[in-house]
Amino acid sequence: VAGKITLNGSPAYYRVMRLTNRQWTNSVQLALGLASPPTNVETFQNAVSGTTDFTNNELVLDIDSRGWSDFRGAAEALAAQVAADQNLLSKLYSGTDAAGFIAAVGRRIYRRPLTAPEVATYQTLFDKGPAQSGNLSAFAKGASLVLEAMLQSPHFLYRTELGAAGAPLSGYELASKLSLWLRDSAPDTALLDAAGAGQLDAPAGIAAATQKLLDDAAAKLVMRQFHGQYLHFDRFSQLSKVGVPSYDASLNPELAESAALFFERIFSQGLGIKDIFLSTTGFAGPRMAGLYAGVSAPASGFAELELGAQRRGYFQQLPFLTLYGHNDDPDSIHRGVSMSLDVLCAPLGFFQGVIPQLPEALPGQTNRVRVDEHTKGCGTICHNNMINPLGFAFEHFDGMGQYREQETKREVLPIDASGSFAFVDGAKSYKDADELMQVLAS
Repeated sequence: VAGKITLNGSPAYYRVMRLTNRQWTNSVQLALGLASPPTNVETFQNAVSGTTDFTNNELVLDIDSRGWSDFRGAAEALAAQVAADQNLLSKLYSGTDAAGFIAAVGRRIYRRPLTAPEVATYQTLFDKGPAQSGNLSAFAKGASLVLEAMLQSPHFLYRTELGAAGAPLSGYELASKLSLWLRDSAPDTALLDAAGAGQLDAPAGIAAATQKLLDDAAAKLVMRQFHGQYLHFDRFSQLSKVGVPSYDASLNPELAESAALFFERIFSQGLGIKDIFLSTTGFAGPRMAGLYAGVSAPASGFAELELGAQRRGYFQQLPFLTLYGHNDDPDSIHRGVSMSLDVLCAPLGFFQGVIPQLPEALPGQTNRVRVDEHTKGCGTICHNNMINPLGFAFEHFDGMGQYREQETKREVLPIDASGSFAFVDGAKSYKDADELMQVLAS
């Protein structure tokens, strides 16, 4: 149906997924028992930007010649570091037999027990250790070769789902999937033990393991990163406004942190999707608080505040509104684009040619009319049916996110924030952003 939102797509399913740089770092630290995260990743190649908003997207986690070199060099350096430190080596494995070392360390690095052929292959490699030059013991030389090889193995660098099509994942596959997803790290010994004991072979056991991971402090950091990538919190560092007395660059980190704290509260308190749209609780630092009417500024740090119905949900709070504001004017177009792409996952067409700059408002012309006049010649449904109706819902908020009953910058003009949008279950009308948030929540 023309003008109706479509949510078509064909999600990719991969059976072999490379670890992200962060997952690699955390997994190495856990597997090798290092006191602090290894710093090798600081020189690693990052995922290609622009293809996806998320660093854990399989589409950008390949290995080219540069990536191969990164992982190889790191494996060599880490193996040498552990082998040269008797305390580290003893902590990794307290025995002195090659078979025990290979089995114990291999289980942590592979995130599953090694097969008999794998053990035999590593035993052959270990036996070559004593012939290596240097002053290390024969055991340390063999251990170094094994560690160097294991840390370059695809069984470490990739998470796999290799069962029959449609079959449940194995317990060890589930342990890796859950831990790498929720903690950005390999499964610990307890979770591997649970997988080996069959505790992840039934829904109740999987749910219990998942809840334990969600309660881990590391999950809060993972979700902070997820929400930041989802709603582009990195853009706050590039935020700039000209000729706006209430703005200076010191506001940027406050906006970013208050946005992160909002979603951290949703996650930590076990709230849900609807609360993203309906919660009237927000956070503010000393600089931000003055932009909220009737709110007292904290002396330092961030205060959790009740912001009222005019600030229902994240998208009526300062971070979103200020980020998508052009100086002190509302950026209705980009507010609408963000709501369409990020919230509704509705694809927008590509504009062919150079996007013209929004002109200054004419006498008697509201911001809404100015934008409508500027975009009506686009010739597609994007602006008229998708972007503008969503963006105009926020007309009561200026470019600094401050609420206003009328436009007063150039002359006193009325505000029309009403609209209608063709959702997948039919058109819904709303008088302003508050009603739009309630529509989205329902």
